[in-house]
Amino acid sequence: MAITCHAETITMVADEWPPFNAAANSREEGYMVDIAREVFEEKGIEIQYMTMPWKRALAETRKGTYTAVIGASKTDAAGFVFPKEELARTKLAFYVKKGNPWKFKDIESIKQIRLGATAGYDYRQWLNDYIKANSSNLNQVQILTGDIPLQRNLSKLLLDRIDVVVDTEAAILWEAKRLGISHDIEPAGYGSEPSFCYIAFSPNSPRSPIYAQILSDGIAKLRENGKLQIILGKYGLIDWKKP
Repeated sequence: MAITCHAETITMVADEWPPFNAAANSREEGYMVDIAREVFEEKGIEIQYMTMPWKRALAETRKGTYTAVIGASKTDAAGFVFPKEELARTKLAFYVKKGNPWKFKDIESIKQIRLGATAGYDYRQWLNDYIKANSSNLNQVQILTGDIPLQRNLSKLLLDRIDVVVDTEAAILWEAKRLGISHDIEPAGYGSEPSFCYIAFSPNSPRSPIYAQILSDGIAKLRENGKLQIILGKYGLIDWKKP
């Protein structure tokens, strides 16, 4: 009787957040997905990548339905198993429709506008608290759930339904270019605190520490042999640890 060997498979999930992670099974799935495939497939572990709303991705991975979430911080995925190596260092970026004179300075300046945000995202504690406190006031904060939230927020921005979009600059610029609206929006300021983004593994899987170690070791190896920059270069990016 023939015996069929099945490769080990792990499932990673997130909402679309290019260039970090994009549409599954597309030509450019996002550099975090590319890195994960490069690292784990070398070990004979297949990656299944799926997109879904971020809050659902977190909840289901926390339960152990899926193996890992992509693009998580230690705040929004508290209690998950994190590798030592992060996959991005980001700062908040505030963008407005071109011609809007508003500038981000501090929390008081945020109170002057209608902010477009995404449910479940980690925007640093001070902004998380503000969003939570004003979640029912559409004149202060409008929170999107579901798929492609950044694309929808940018559309709302151009329709004057919100005044400011907040996200990472790389994600905003990538989506604006894809939508053909790069010249219709402009930066209005940046947060000062850096955030570290990871592929974070389920707290309810006994193999999560093993996967986290494999990923950390693999990222270090890709950085050393130059393959990391090759992957990042595909998306027009450079190593976040470069000075």
